[in-house]
Amino acid sequence: MVGGARGYTAAMLVAVEAKRLAQEVRGIGRYVRALLPRLVLQGDGLRLALFVRRGDMATVRAMFDSPELRDCVDVRPIGALTRATADVFWYPWNTANPAPARGCVVATMHDVVPIAHPDPRLRGTLKNLRWRRRYTATAKRATLIIADSQFSADEAHRTLHIPHERMRVVLLAADDFVVPPPEGDAEILARLGVTSPFVLAVGAADRRKNLALLDRAMPRVIEHVPTAQLVLAGPRRRSSRHQESWRKTLGFVSDRELAALYRGAEALVQPSTYEGFGLPVLEAMQLGTPVICARASSLPEVAGDAATWVVPSDDVDFARAIVDVLTDFPRRARMSAASIAQASRFTWDETARETIAAFEDAVALCREHGR
Repeated sequence: MVGGARGYTAAMLVAVEAKRLAQEVRGIGRYVRALLPRLVLQGDGLRLALFVRRGDMATVRAMFDSPELRDCVDVRPIGALTRATADVFWYPWNTANPAPARGCVVATMHDVVPIAHPDPRLRGTLKNLRWRRRYTATAKRATLIIADSQFSADEAHRTLHIPHERMRVVLLAADDFVVPPPEGDAEILARLGVTSPFVLAVGAADRRKNLALLDRAMPRVIEHVPTAQLVLAGPRRRSSRHQESWRKTLGFVSDRELAALYRGAEALVQPSTYEGFGLPVLEAMQLGTPVICARASSLPEVAGDAATWVVPSDDVDFARAIVDVLTDFPRRARMSAASIAQASRFTWDETARETIAAFEDAVALCREHGR
């Protein structure tokens, strides 16, 4: 969605709800950490007021203790947010809470998973209700919504009835992912108990991640490549079920370990049926990892023509795609080159520029409506 007004960034003050900034290192935390310094560097005169927990104030100040950022970033206690004065109040964590009674509010909705895929368990009823209230209040209060993909914008329109003209699509990037030298990769993979050849899945074990498709596909893969392994990286509940010999469950891994896994994998496998964006796809592509994706939700917007696409319910199709990448070296080389080219199309600098443009549009809308 392209907005209208531009050129307001001189002396613009953006108040940011950043109370999770010190703790959340992946997911939305990575988005916020990548964007904040770039907003200052890309915005002509733009300043940030970051509202964080009192106990995190020193840690957050240290994140911006550089000559080009120090004078443009102020850190304040979260309790002062609703009493603050700013040109724009930005909420990058899906919902705007606590929101000021007056002022220009922009919220980034990465997805609407709690609304589109509520917890089906009885004990999740109250949690679902709380999330619905938060999202509904944000849809009502926000001047403008930023969505990570056109899919997410369409979902926000479908589930929360937010008009498309009140949304801006701003795609993410992965070019802040620190790429260490590969010399230590073999040692890391050995310590993790990962052996080649393997395919990698990154993310939590939510139903929408569709990992059951991989469980059905991998026995077919093993028939053709008996030494193949599926490696699962990401937070997940402990499971008492028997661990198949071809499945390696790692849980949360560090960025250094993740880089080694991306580089060592024959492919990243992304069977998700619902993603607001799908950042692991870009992270893997940046390192030249071939990607096999379910054709669903936002993933076609991210992976483009560089991925091998499969039907998200077809384990035979998925197994065939995995076997092809494991056994066909020229194909794997072509996919690797396509991955690098696709990832280069996404930069956090561009994300920052389009986010600033959304702030400017929001200010123009507030002026237009006398807010």
